[in-house]
Amino acid sequence: MDTDEILEDIGSFGFFQSEISLFLGIIIFVLTFQTVSMVFIGAEPTWRCAANSSTCTRNGTITADDDFYKARCNMSAEDWEFTTEFTSIVTEWKLICGKEYYASLSQSMLFLGWIPGAFIIGTLSFVPVLWLFLTFRGIAGFFQGGVYITLYVLTTEFVGPKHRSFAGTLVWIFYTSSLMVLSGLAYGIREWRTLSIVLSAPAFPLLIFWWWVPESCRWLIVHNKADEAEKVFLSIAALNKTQLPGDKLMLEHNEEAVKEGGILDLVRTRKQLFKTLILWFAWFSNSMVYYGVLLSVGVLGGSLYLNFFLTSAIDIPSNFFVIWFMSWKKSFLCHNFYGRKRALILGMSLAAIFCVIVSVSPPASDSDKGAIAVRIIFAVLGKFCINASFSTIYVFSTELLPTVIRNVGMGSMAVFDQTGASIAPFVVLLDKTHPVIPFAVMSGFAFVAGWLCGILPETLGRPTLETLDDTSDESAPHKPDGIEEPLYTSSL
Repeated sequence: MDTDEILEDIGSFGFFQSEISLFLGIIIFVLTFQTVSMVFIGAEPTWRCAANSSTCTRNGTITADDDFYKARCNMSAEDWEFTTEFTSIVTEWKLICGKEYYASLSQSMLFLGWIPGAFIIGTLSFVPVLWLFLTFRGIAGFFQGGVYITLYVLTTEFVGPKHRSFAGTLVWIFYTSSLMVLSGLAYGIREWRTLSIVLSAPAFPLLIFWWWVPESCRWLIVHNKADEAEKVFLSIAALNKTQLPGDKLMLEHNEEAVKEGGILDLVRTRKQLFKTLILWFAWFSNSMVYYGVLLSVGVLGGSLYLNFFLTSAIDIPSNFFVIWFMSWKKSFLCHNFYGRKRALILGMSLAAIFCVIVSVSPPASDSDKGAIAVRIIFAVLGKFCINASFSTIYVFSTELLPTVIRNVGMGSMAVFDQTGASIAPFVVLLDKTHPVIPFAVMSGFAFVAGWLCGILPETLGRPTLETLDDTSDESAPHKPDGIEEPLYTSSL
């Protein structure tokens, strides 16, 4: 019996898998606070003329759409001041008038370093100088980034094929919930140092999960550790209240499977090379557009906190939609339209269209509520689509990569994921050059990546690839429908 068949017998998604998903989801929930906290910690408040200034005589607050906004660059520091709606690193170190890129760099530093230690960022609330702040952001990112990929792979490797898309997407419900909570915390805590401490403190207790989460049974098998894998299967069966089929359990020592693949195996053959290149570009584009839209909430107009909440909350219906779309195989309208590949193409293509609409919608003053609403609505719709695409590419990539190179493969995807994410803050900063540019750039990348994914093979209903030799059988017919049933029953 192979791993998928064993998991079907002892519970494809029972109490054990639910418990593991909860544990790993909590880790993701806490770590996510750090991922985009710079939306608030690096935000720029409005400013006003200082009292009794003879140089600056304007009344009221000056916002980014005001023609007088850049006039402070020609004033002394005593002639103007930030409003007190919130504090951030921008107010701490006066990151204006050509220094705005430092705020973008502080977000990029996290993504560039991304690979267990979100609590390191707690020290950022005590740093006295900007360069030290940026250094700690990079260190924290180095320890954090790879955690997402590892947690995702670990979650999906404990479930059977028919629940893989559900388990893989469920992980991101915790991610989205964290973003929504973040917007509430930032709204209530307007001092950036206090906010940093509050976001970092929950990371300390996460180490207890080290003893509660077992090693992947798939990884143990391909590394010729059948006895340890059997213990994990026994644990799964015990918690799921099922019986391990001992009379049929044969964990064979596959010599080819035992040999761990390396980074060169991702590009060794022409077929694998094209597949890897497309996936790398798709990961880069997905990440850049996803974080680009999320980090753009401050330039859409209206409330920063409400915009962030809306663009975060939309991920929940997006995740449930993509669970259905990736897995449903009933004969309805276009039977062949559903699947992982189609979900990826559709998500990125629609995200490109909505980003184009945002880019051509002129930025409006705070008094033009209608124009602001249009930009926010289409940005939220774009976020819905790119999140669906992002959720899909995790499932799609793990199914395209055999177990022996899945870790190294997903690690390489993480590099391009993080590269795209690190560029996103600077794409958003192009708004200072022209407001059309950021969403136009994101639209172009999403469109090209979406259609390149059309070259890749569909994985819906196919067995999990375990060894490098299994990739040669990708053109074989799908397994019977029983291998991967829809997550919902339908009367159609």
